[in-house]
Amino acid sequence: MPGESTRRPPRLYVLEGGLGFEIRERDGDVRVTLSGVLDRPMLQRLIAAVRPRLRSRDCRIVLDGRGLDHLDFRAVRDLVAWHRGLRDYGHTLLLAGWRPYHRAILILGDQYGEAAALRVAPPVAAGRTGAS
Repeated sequence: MPGESTRRPPRLYVLEGGLGFEIRERDGDVRVTLSGVLDRPMLQRLIAAVRPRLRSRDCRIVLDGRGLDHLDFRAVRDLVAWHRGLRDYGHTLLLAGWRPYHRAILILGDQYGEAAALRVAPPVAAGRTGAS
């Protein structure tokens, strides 16, 4: 049967609630491809899945939001806090492929104005950790 021969990538996570994410590592960078709805509990699971992959300082974490349907504003505070924690260890969090709608939710949901510090990856930099 065709379904039997189809294999999922080894790091593909589909979580309850509909958020799926795939984690790929390349040259010290971690790329997380998002799909579905990103809310607070899903973000916490995503952070827990990425954390063990940050083995040294100065890693780049790219959140690819091209497949993201919705960002729940309640996840913004945790996303900003994660960004702050990553910066403390010299890591860089980049947003790639996030639509203006999602970036607006980031800005509007951030009560302290820290979301503006989240960098949007230019298309060339976003491709640095492309599929292997």
